[in-house]
Amino acid sequence: MLWLGDRIKSWLIDVLERIMPPIFCVVSLGRGRGKTRFIERIVSELSKLGVRVVTIKHSKENVDLADKDSYRHLKAGAIETLIISPSELITIRRAQASLDDAIRSLHVEADLILVEGFKTSNYPKILCAEDKREAEEALKRISDIRIIILRSPESIREISGVRVVSEEEALELLRKSIMDYWIKLIPGLDCGKCRYGSCRGMAEAIRRGEATIRDCVMRGLSKARVIVDGVEVPLGPWPQQLLHNLVRAFISSLKLGERFLENARKIVVEVKLGG
Repeated sequence: MLWLGDRIKSWLIDVLERIMPPIFCVVSLGRGRGKTRFIERIVSELSKLGVRVVTIKHSKENVDLADKDSYRHLKAGAIETLIISPSELITIRRAQASLDDAIRSLHVEADLILVEGFKTSNYPKILCAEDKREAEEALKRISDIRIIILRSPESIREISGVRVVSEEEALELLRKSIMDYWIKLIPGLDCGKCRYGSCRGMAEAIRRGEATIRDCVMRGLSKARVIVDGVEVPLGPWPQQLLHNLVRAFISSLKLGERFLENARKIVVEVKLGG
């Protein structure tokens, strides 16, 4: 077994503890409570700060594509159809999918995942309610509500032990969750290559709102990446180079391996664990 070193071992422990971006479900007991408008505002404000936000929306009805040419591909039996325009890539997949399935299928690296709906999920929730009475009823029926936003202006700061906040306060709480997530992703190598001098300096800059995880030079210079169930394992330069060389050497040893590597730009190795 390869010696991994204390730092790499600690990173693997972090992965086992499921370092995932913050995930919040924005829920309500009925329509017209401002969930979509709230998510729009949060996405707009955080995007200005360099935060990469992914949104997922729950729909009780099938998406209506019957009049679109793309639907003809699905109707013919395609299991997945991609639509490419000059500025968009849209994927449509036939599946009985859960929220976890949707999160695992993401093709981008998110800093925050906001979900509209999914009241019965196990993820933390932000409740949008009309008034105190509705919020109290929702607390009886929906688990793990972290904060409440009321549409009716009331001077209430807490309902059944759950904080009542303004949209501005909710935005700040989400921003803090993102900062905590970014700080967990800092490799801890103290390479000195960023302008903050050390990983601790970068963490302090993130806390002040002066940096994002994209300012980490070591994360931006990846030569090899390891992703476990959608969670990236941070690797320093030496482990990256080692993994790069091992995979390249393995493919070279295969029949026709050199032929595949001749003009290759990227290698993807997928290992399935369990059943």
